[in-house]
Amino acid sequence: MVEKKVLTRENIPTNELQQSVGRVIKGIKLNYNEVYYLDYDVNEETGMINKDKLVKHYTKDQTNRNLKALKSAYLIAKGAAAPIEIISFRKKYKIAASVLSQILGFSKNTISNIENEGVTSLPSGRFIKVCLTNTALLSQYIETCSSLDLKKKNELLERLNT
Repeated sequence: MVEKKVLTRENIPTNELQQSVGRVIKGIKLNYNEVYYLDYDVNEETGMINKDKLVKHYTKDQTNRNLKALKSAYLIAKGAAAPIEIISFRKKYKIAASVLSQILGFSKNTISNIENEGVTSLPSGRFIKVCLTNTALLSQYIETCSSLDLKKKNELLERLNT
């Protein structure tokens, strides 16, 4: 994985850092990775820069990524499938992300997007989790999936039943 660089206020490249963060929201303890960079402390009242003290700062992109990570952690805590659960399931049964998306009735890239960016909706996240834990239900969806040919359906059903 390539390390991301961020420019400090003096236009010096610095590494993007990560830290595991724990938060309690609506009584639910959440853990997620937060991204940030270090730069000099700035007094908000005077605008003076303290070059002796480095503090966390966030770019707009980092703030958006942190909010997505927090939302995903919340949805997972409420019962949605975690991206790693989906990836593990797909690897175990050798099912492409686009195929699983089609089986579940999502657009072609939905599963791939969830794996890369996290869960975006509680209902779809819970639906995916139910299907991953109930292979009999998933088998029914495979059988009724109109976008798969009979050969592909039989291959998938055989993998699920072994």
